[in-house]
Amino acid sequence: MAYSEKTKQLIADAPPSLGTNLAQWAVQRGVSVQQVATATGATRQTVYNWFTGTTLVTPAYQEKVLIILDILKSISKTDDAWKKICVALKLHF
Repeated sequence: MAYSEKTKQLIADAPPSLGTNLAQWAVQRGVSVQQVATATGATRQTVYNWFTGTTLVTPAYQEKVLIILDILKSISKTDDAWKKICVALKLHF
């Protein structure tokens, strides 16, 4: 799923944080808000709020977010990134 221009702009305008850093990489790699929500166990709304800087990633989600972020930084193909996220976080699809 492609991100809307409005969402991309909200991410670009948001103050730097772990969530907005994750958002920038998710947009570049084509990993959706839903996929991040599934991988972290957070709701889509929570992930969207992280992405736009509305809320910060809480400690309960930080470890998974850091794992996802590392994967997104290390892999360029969207499908490969999602597969690696699923393996790293033991998700079964």
